[in-house]
Amino acid sequence: MELLPWSIAAISLLIGCWVQTALGFGMAVIAAPLIILVEPNWVPAPITATALILSFFNIWSERQHVQLNKLWLPFVTRIPGTIVGAWLLLQLNVFWLQVFVAGSVMLAVVISHFGTKFEYTQRRMSVAAFVSGIMGTTTSIGGPPMALVMQHGAPPAVRANLSVYFAYSCTLSLIAYAYIGLLDKQMMQISLSFIPLSIIGFYFGKKARRYVDDGRFRPLLLCLCGASGLAALGGALIKI
Repeated sequence: MELLPWSIAAISLLIGCWVQTALGFGMAVIAAPLIILVEPNWVPAPITATALILSFFNIWSERQHVQLNKLWLPFVTRIPGTIVGAWLLLQLNVFWLQVFVAGSVMLAVVISHFGTKFEYTQRRMSVAAFVSGIMGTTTSIGGPPMALVMQHGAPPAVRANLSVYFAYSCTLSLIAYAYIGLLDKQMMQISLSFIPLSIIGFYFGKKARRYVDDGRFRPLLLCLCGASGLAALGGALIKI
């Protein structure tokens, strides 16, 4: 493991963990495009492993806002999404898959910006979870579908529920990676080396929550979702 690629990946993950702790998601949006440039083999497994650890910290810090009654159905629909995503990784042209994902996210951002306010119901979240399963497993950027559905919720509740969902979905994705051979012993060691960055990012991200919650939550969320679409598209173009 060379120092320069690891350092670039570590810095991007640190910033990503800070943003995700403050806003609710975004680590992979920031980290994946940079890591795929310096070490493509580190996408998506180490990013997913780092997100899993970070999610546990965020669940604990926002535990009083968790709404498990709204999450059980998304938990169920995330499973077929993960299976479809793992199959697509092995069978289809990832470039066109990522282009489709990027376009879908950016279209959803535009619709959300001009659309009316809506509640994040179980039905909406279950559909988003299925799409998130495909998107997260193939690109490691699985947050936007769920974040867009939950954008009108109270910031602490959105962060709490997204963190629970991410902990669950990251676990499913890591199991899928291990099954298809993307998560071996070496990749596990690389993933473990990034854990301290998740702790530091969490610490500083908590301090930024007050700024985010002061009327800036939804605009920042939509901007980050748009950036994730561009990141997914950039990741696809890099692989050409």
